[in-house]
Amino acid sequence: MITRHQGNKFVIRLLSTFLFICLAINTSVYAQSACQNPVFGHSGIKIDQLAETANQAQQLALAKAHEDALAIVLDRLLLQEGADGSVQAMPEGFEIVPQSVVQLVHIRSETSLPGRYIAEIDICFSAEQLRALFAEANLEWAEVTSPLVLVLPVFADGAGTRAWQESHPWLTGWREDAASAQGLLRFTSLQSSLVNERQIKAEKLRQADKDTLQKAANRATAEQILWVSASVSLSRGAPDLTMQAIIFDKKGDVIATVASETFAGKKSDYDARYQMFRGQVFAQLEAGWQRANLRAEGLANRLVTSIEFVSHQDWIAKKSLLASLPVINQVETILISSKGEQSRAIVNLDMNGSVEALRYALTPVGLSLSLDNQSAVIK
Repeated sequence: MITRHQGNKFVIRLLSTFLFICLAINTSVYAQSACQNPVFGHSGIKIDQLAETANQAQQLALAKAHEDALAIVLDRLLLQEGADGSVQAMPEGFEIVPQSVVQLVHIRSETSLPGRYIAEIDICFSAEQLRALFAEANLEWAEVTSPLVLVLPVFADGAGTRAWQESHPWLTGWREDAASAQGLLRFTSLQSSLVNERQIKAEKLRQADKDTLQKAANRATAEQILWVSASVSLSRGAPDLTMQAIIFDKKGDVIATVASETFAGKKSDYDARYQMFRGQVFAQLEAGWQRANLRAEGLANRLVTSIEFVSHQDWIAKKSLLASLPVINQVETILISSKGEQSRAIVNLDMNGSVEALRYALTPVGLSLSLDNQSAVIK
């Protein structure tokens, strides 16, 4: 997600969605969605509405659910902040009526009582209609989701180092926010358990031990790690709170520092500082991700590449596989050639993301991309 960098800047890489079955970790909200394209919808909306009649309660609840769901989707997709800190201006009069772009309302459960309506639903909006409206208004948006990023919090003070304590606000705050994130970044966390406590030791996490980070990433089936540390120490007789957020790859190597802050204030203010720091980190990552995945009218990432294959059936299978990847919109065949036992097709890939996104998407399906200044090859 975040590339290795020079200096203090970091760049969010374009990645694609990975379809992993994750055991003993938080499940992504996208995996639970009834929507064909989950980023254009909102899942698990809980409704409990009162009115004079059950029918009125249902109508009021669904109208509000549509509005809330669309607001979340627009916040997820539309560019919120440019690299220079500027905010994308909405055209005058730009408005989308939620009911006009609804594709599906999936009712998970519902109960109608006299004057009351209770339900849990998914609302899916039309990707084609929203894209057309964005393009018509000359708006920039992103729609590529990330692979799993493991959030690993650790806390240290005079009483020791903690990583698995369930009641500590620093630790639980990160896990709760990771589970409830509604953006394009997909976060997960390892839950407190005796097994995790014994095998992924808190002190090793505090040290950002490479082997420990790699073990945690493997357990969570995560491609990257958001390591977040808070420590309290005495300085000039007063306690200082130091917070850090660093991105590591799944092998435990540092990619970039996201944020770092020292707070010399009252302990009673710590919880508020924790929350502010979490918000800053998640917002910074999400904004960077949006910028890296931007699409707009006439904007597309295209790559001409050759695909090696051994038979006609192999070529059809590979072409179908590429077309099914979330990062690829279309596979256009330019030329097919065979020389002896070597066969290859030259294709134009129209993508939602970058070449890096394609590289990450190919790995779990058993393909690889080699790229130099002269050519790109998938095999």
